[in-house]
Amino acid sequence: MDYQQTVETIKTKVDIVKFIEQYTRLRKTGNVYQGVCVLHPDSNTPSLTVYPDSQSYYCFGCKSGGSILEFVKAHYNYDFQEAIRFLAESAGLDIEAEESPQAKKRRQRIKTNARQVLRTQQQLQEKKNAFSYLNKRGFSKETIADFSLGFDSADNSIVIPINDGFGKPIGFSRRFLTPGDGPKYKNSRNDDVFNKGQLLYNLDKARKHIRDNLLVLEGYFDVISAWQAGFKNAVGILKDVLTEDQARLIARVTKDKTVILVPDNDATGRKSVRKNRDLLLAVNPDLHIQVAVPSGEAKDLNDVLVQSGEEGVQAAIAAAQPVDMYIVLELLESEPIRERQYQILRDYIKSVKNILVIEDIVKVLTRQWDKPEGMVRQFLELGTGGKTDFWYPHDQGLEKKMLASILSTPRALDMVADKLSGDCFYVFEHRVIFEAMLRIYQNKGSLNHAELYMELRTGKVLENVDELLSTMSAGYTSEADITALQESLLNLYYHRRLLMAALDIAETISTSNCDELEKIQAKAQDVVFSATDSTSIVPVHRINDLLSNRWEEYLLRMQGLIPRGLMTGYFSVDNVIKGFKNKHLIVLAAATSTGKTAFALNIVRNVLKRDPAVPVGVISLEMSAQEIMDRLIISELRIDGQRYDQGTLSDQEYDVFSKRINALYNKPLLISDQRGLNVTQIRARLRRMKAELGGLGLVIVDYLQTIQLSVSGNVTTARATGDVVLQLRNLASELDVPIVLLSQINRNYSQRQDKRPQLSDLRESGNIEEFADMVMFLYRHARQSAEAYEEAKNNGTENDVEIIVAKNRTGKTGITKLIFDDQYMRYVDPQSESIEAVSPGPPPPDQR
Repeated sequence: MDYQQTVETIKTKVDIVKFIEQYTRLRKTGNVYQGVCVLHPDSNTPSLTVYPDSQSYYCFGCKSGGSILEFVKAHYNYDFQEAIRFLAESAGLDIEAEESPQAKKRRQRIKTNARQVLRTQQQLQEKKNAFSYLNKRGFSKETIADFSLGFDSADNSIVIPINDGFGKPIGFSRRFLTPGDGPKYKNSRNDDVFNKGQLLYNLDKARKHIRDNLLVLEGYFDVISAWQAGFKNAVGILKDVLTEDQARLIARVTKDKTVILVPDNDATGRKSVRKNRDLLLAVNPDLHIQVAVPSGEAKDLNDVLVQSGEEGVQAAIAAAQPVDMYIVLELLESEPIRERQYQILRDYIKSVKNILVIEDIVKVLTRQWDKPEGMVRQFLELGTGGKTDFWYPHDQGLEKKMLASILSTPRALDMVADKLSGDCFYVFEHRVIFEAMLRIYQNKGSLNHAELYMELRTGKVLENVDELLSTMSAGYTSEADITALQESLLNLYYHRRLLMAALDIAETISTSNCDELEKIQAKAQDVVFSATDSTSIVPVHRINDLLSNRWEEYLLRMQGLIPRGLMTGYFSVDNVIKGFKNKHLIVLAAATSTGKTAFALNIVRNVLKRDPAVPVGVISLEMSAQEIMDRLIISELRIDGQRYDQGTLSDQEYDVFSKRINALYNKPLLISDQRGLNVTQIRARLRRMKAELGGLGLVIVDYLQTIQLSVSGNVTTARATGDVVLQLRNLASELDVPIVLLSQINRNYSQRQDKRPQLSDLRESGNIEEFADMVMFLYRHARQSAEAYEEAKNNGTENDVEIIVAKNRTGKTGITKLIFDDQYMRYVDPQSESIEAVSPGPPPPDQR
């Protein structure tokens, strides 16, 4: 299927104004339409603007915008292909016609199933006892119609259609009214059209109702019960335990939302909670998961509906609690032996990330075990408690001083955040304050006293916020003092960890057999190493893990599911380099005014046009952010750069500018344009960009010779420049992203007859050749002299630019050619310009 062609056809056939009017009332204002945005439910103001001329929309409330495709993706939680299929059907396009026999088989199955749905619905109307059965299960006539429930007199069963993500019936489940000795339910057989493990029942209707959370239930009637009670954001997994495919699907449609598991109230259902929790967190460790279990004698949510009505269902969902608290309570109840509880919960608590939930669990265990809170904390290895300095070495004054220093100099977080964590603070209140500082700084890029105060008050963890903040005296502002504070806190932290390791060893000795000396020695060495290892953030990989990882990734590449690297969008270039690889430093070098920045920004434009767009961070040490954006606008919209700069665009160009500028809205691009930055500052900015964008897929640094160097003593400029290149390469590995570093070349090339750049042209600028993973040169023959320009003009090659891949650590080297259009500051691939829009790129890092 030619998706690009299909998208363009859809945009011409489906009017965005009429389409959006199906979901919200629009009022014409001048040349645009305005209305209440349906993409964020808390809205009651007309923040949504629809532009009929450009067939696009933008909401000033939730910042969503783009074409009709983006609207459908946002409203229904569809991915790109799902949105295409949905809109193609609305436009009357048969995009299945040229697809595989499997697609045709699916289409025929759907037609057959649709006829069967109608037949069974008719039989249900004629069969009084079947309709009465559904009424007894608490379902109204409207709800029965919503789910197209039917009846088959041949086997005396209620027929439940199972739809795909577009609402098309691809299978059935039958609930036998007289099952005898057989099962109560029977599903359609799994095949290449219907696979129960890859489906979520009711997702087709629920996905557009997912606002703050998604209910995940076990059975069909449970989902229908939730719908009846007003919870239209409910799906069913059709069994007690999720499959990996279902977990990935749930994680995809619940970004930044809560997943509420609603298991059956029996032993199997309760045990399934932890398995489902682990599966979901394996897909997305940041998922927020809660659990709501029917109480009393009700086995499932349908029992609640029958026994207590819709109010009972609503009360059951309202009683949802954090999944980790639920599991802890279940472990306490299911394990009567206290000593086993200690071991099980100490192991489990290490997997809990939410500090607030941990604090609630500590309070529960303090009551349950009837032990002092400090002892519970000590046993759970939480690092805080009511013991003396001998037991837990710490310095409250140092901790307060560090917090005060961060509050007075927020940039200190960039210096300490990679080594200090909340656990490094002994006092619980200090730990909460530090974690709050990190959250604010990561989310906003700034920190002040008022923001910290409001964050702590909103969190409701600390009762004495005013008193705590008032005791913070003025902090240090110099990097040397802050570094000294950090080292002191880390020293105390590792002392505490070593103490906990000693206690762990003592416990092992006291509970072991005397003949287990070798095992005890091995464990002692392991826990002491772990406690004192200050380099735990540095990965050490095992060969078996690496072999499995490389095999799995190759299979994905073989199937075309992931690319080998980030494609530039230029076929000629990508055919040589096979894309930019994560953790690599790519040096893009050329003589002055050759077009380095333009080429880098053209690559940025290409990857931003992907679906989904690749997040990009640009560190510009020469051009302003406004100049960069002007270049992106000129190259994307193809308007004359000189006329744009002078404000004299032609009527046609102005029309293109006004209508198509929305194409650049909401793209994941952040630009830093402060000059004179050093590598430390660049690292801090890119970390903030990664946190704000949720990941980075590409970084551009423009350019090497403008980065501030640390030159002192006998260190030469060339040596300092080489150190910068090495640090940027390490940063690429740290951020797991390709970094494209622009660089000038020295002037020695001008003395050669063949003026094409060579690796030796970099040597006076530090050890670039040695440290870079890839070196690419740009060469424009027409720019070398007046004679060269005349020669190129006569040959029609005055705009030819050679892309010379002089070094490629993991691939080929070679030379290819692009055409540079000076008028639009746009590089064109002579082989296939359209490859920019369709060449694949990796997904953003938070979805890998």
